[in-house]
Amino acid sequence: MQKNLLYAGAFIVLVLLQIFLLDNISLGVFFHPMIYIAFIIMLPLDVKPLWVLLLSTLMGLTIDMLTGMQGLNVIATAATGFMRPFMLRLAVGHATGADDSVPSLHRLSTKHLAWYIALMIILHSAIFFLLESLSLSHLPYTLLRLVLSAAMATLMSWYIVKLFTTKILNR
Repeated sequence: MQKNLLYAGAFIVLVLLQIFLLDNISLGVFFHPMIYIAFIIMLPLDVKPLWVLLLSTLMGLTIDMLTGMQGLNVIATAATGFMRPFMLRLAVGHATGADDSVPSLHRLSTKHLAWYIALMIILHSAIFFLLESLSLSHLPYTLLRLVLSAAMATLMSWYIVKLFTTKILNR
């Protein structure tokens, strides 16, 4: 029960950080880090895929309602939540189901965790920015925005995930 409250707190903190801090800081046209995806990354690995998809959709819906984006975040976060098991297999190299020996993120090695965070953020950013532009005529601009924003979001999310998994969950 306490861990559920910690995850609910992480949900709220990440939404507030995204809405009131990162969306209001002018980092330039090419930097739009989306750290709220760290919530999906931080979910325990043994959470059922249906719950991951529902929580991902709720996160996207919350961000969309607070920013007026009209569904763009819902699509990107729901797709990322849906692809989470595949991204885990890519990052870790084997299936990570409920019967696996890796029950939570703090049991992943640093290399696997870094790959997992990077893959999830790149996937989310690619869906978000490609749907946002809806044009291949601006593809170089969109790709530059994707790379810079994903790099910044990966770095920020790395610290958020490490803080959450080592300091908050293990106290």
